[in-house]
Amino acid sequence: MILDQSLSQTYRLTLTQKMRQSLQILQLPAISLRDFLQEASMSNPVLEVEDPPLGEEMVELQKAAVAREELRDLPIERREQIIWENGGGEDRNFSNFASQPESFSDYLNSQLGQMTGLDNAMQAMCQYLVGCLNSAGYLDCPLNELAEDLGCDHFELEQALYVVQSLDPPGVGARSLSECLLLQLVQGEHFNAVNIHLVRDGLPLLAKNDLDGLSRLLGVSKADVKRAAADIRSLNPIPSSGFYTGSRTVYTIPEATVRRGAQGGMVIEMNSTVLPQVSISRENCALLESTDSKEAHLYLKEKLAEANTLISSLEERQNTMFRLLDVIVRLQEGFFTRDEDLRPMTMAQVAETLGVNTSTVSRAVKDKYIQVGSRIVSLRSLFTTSLQSEEGSGVSSASAKLQIKKLIAAEPPEKPLSDEVLSSALAGMNIHLSRRTVAKYRGELGIPPACRRKK
Repeated sequence: MILDQSLSQTYRLTLTQKMRQSLQILQLPAISLRDFLQEASMSNPVLEVEDPPLGEEMVELQKAAVAREELRDLPIERREQIIWENGGGEDRNFSNFASQPESFSDYLNSQLGQMTGLDNAMQAMCQYLVGCLNSAGYLDCPLNELAEDLGCDHFELEQALYVVQSLDPPGVGARSLSECLLLQLVQGEHFNAVNIHLVRDGLPLLAKNDLDGLSRLLGVSKADVKRAAADIRSLNPIPSSGFYTGSRTVYTIPEATVRRGAQGGMVIEMNSTVLPQVSISRENCALLESTDSKEAHLYLKEKLAEANTLISSLEERQNTMFRLLDVIVRLQEGFFTRDEDLRPMTMAQVAETLGVNTSTVSRAVKDKYIQVGSRIVSLRSLFTTSLQSEEGSGVSSASAKLQIKKLIAAEPPEKPLSDEVLSSALAGMNIHLSRRTVAKYRGELGIPPACRRKK
């Protein structure tokens, strides 16, 4: 019986590791995948990686372009500070600005590494979930789809999620704003029945500042409602705030170029100048048959299997990326051909067309870019929203505005949420709106910008 359990766990762990590698390869942007393959070749003598040269001049131009773009997105006070620190002008050295501190995921994984009570399979699943968190620190993919992708039991992955949700900062791994706030209440000093009831059922009323309605709903006095509201506003709706989230990269290499073809249609050209050529070393593979050493034979056989799995995962990634881009270009034809505004397009809609899980699409577009003319466009930015109306069409502005009101109602008065932060928080709820759209909706709600909401 013990042997059966051990074999089961070993099989489960092996399967998890293979699936994790496949999913990791799909999720990695091209330039990070390039580094990943180089590292893989260092530990596998059967794997040959022939890396195409990436000119230093191109790298520096990419770094400068991304740094300038990020600089324009920052508040003016922070922008001026960075310009001053880097020599006083936007054309000066941006190397300090482009450097990456410890990331949010690194911080979470370091905590997992210190947990001695987790077996290897559970540790792997927890690390996988950390990699699935979006930039706001939310888990925005259905758990059943993630379990299917990983090839593990739904209950086991749910247990792994509970572990992730126990990490610091409180609220990480939440699947909704309500769950994020509840996790913080449970782990903090404001845990009481009134606050729990307010977060579960009263956020729409709190967004309207309807104290009378909240008093009736909660069955407490207005004074108690005000105290509860203050408690909720002291919580953090964006667990990853204050951390580097990985959305900023030192330089950006497009996965593909989308251009108009000779016949007038759009053509997708995958970028073949970044990813290296990966193959099996015939010389080292021949040792598998010629060696008399049993240990060497088993070692080379294992490495050959790893190399084949890696190559298969790479081919699958390229196929998935091309099919994904083909669907996006067709659905957003007006954007690519006539420079029109983006149409409502959800990850679920694209996933259904491709015949894959929504989580696969989410992973495939993460930190990926394409070149359209002279522009570098983020794939995630092409998804306007992930909510649907009852008729199945694009989300109504009323639905998005309600979530914006809820977030602002729960914000700390001394540190109101900027439109950029609101956009990230909405992404954590599967509502992907640009900062400009958030500002537009906020204005239509009659809510002033963050600088005027500070108390």
